[in-house]
Amino acid sequence: MVLAGRRGGITFWAWVVSLSLHFIVFAVFGFVKLSHSQTSAMRRPKPTAKVSQVKKLTQAVPLVPKPKVTKPTKGRFSNKADRMPATNQIFGTVKPASKDGADLAKSPFSISEFSLPSASIFPAGIEFFGSFTDERTACYVVDCSGSMQGMFGRVRKELKESIGRLQLDQYFYIIFFGGGRLFESGNGRLLRATKQAKSGAYKFIDSLEPGGGSNALAALERAMQIRGSRNHSPSVIYFLTDGFELATEDEHRFSQKIINLLARFAPGTRINTIGFWPQDTDCELLKMVAKQSGGEFVLVADY
Repeated sequence: MVLAGRRGGITFWAWVVSLSLHFIVFAVFGFVKLSHSQTSAMRRPKPTAKVSQVKKLTQAVPLVPKPKVTKPTKGRFSNKADRMPATNQIFGTVKPASKDGADLAKSPFSISEFSLPSASIFPAGIEFFGSFTDERTACYVVDCSGSMQGMFGRVRKELKESIGRLQLDQYFYIIFFGGGRLFESGNGRLLRATKQAKSGAYKFIDSLEPGGGSNALAALERAMQIRGSRNHSPSVIYFLTDGFELATEDEHRFSQKIINLLARFAPGTRINTIGFWPQDTDCELLKMVAKQSGGEFVLVADY
């Protein structure tokens, strides 16, 4: 019993010693390895570049090598005189099948699309017995007294032709004087030169016949009172007569009356006078009225 107890005690202490030795060995081995790793870390080189320098390097634009420029080689058109292609090679033109050009008439575009517009669509001014104005409004004052008998047919014709040439942006009015009366084409307002207005004017002109005496001064005063849509007077008055009945007045006083009326009712209006085979004194009066109003005088003596 005693011998068995001693063997058990010896075995226990043997295990204790053995475990202690193994622990010491492992501890020494771990310490040596740890010290070696710290020494290697201390010997490793550290970066010395500044942060600002690193940023500059990363933000710098990479340099692109300059491309090499090579001298161009001679092309196929370097010698224009010798190598220029023919016209038909460039445009691919094809000759028409017929020599008379009939096929050209089949073009999808009509000739009228490329031709200049007709001159008739442009305002052509106003013309009456050779007296021309580029104004847009006119009042015709025409003598239809008995002395115009035999000449009134030509007056009708010229008056209708003058009105027929008016454009849509032009305006007109007609006053006939004879037999102590005035005959008007409207109610005192300028008429736009529409097709309907022209047609009505033609009928009005054909309805009158010359007769009786004349009262030119009343007719001219009435013409100065005609107004347009904006209350403006006619730009031009065409005054046609073969003579005046002046009674005891001379031509100077009579013309002054006309000019005074013009200054009162239509200061911006010109009077173009037309003498139809007038006497010498009447001719001088017509010239005077035209000159003082800024108009022109036309003598008709070829009838």
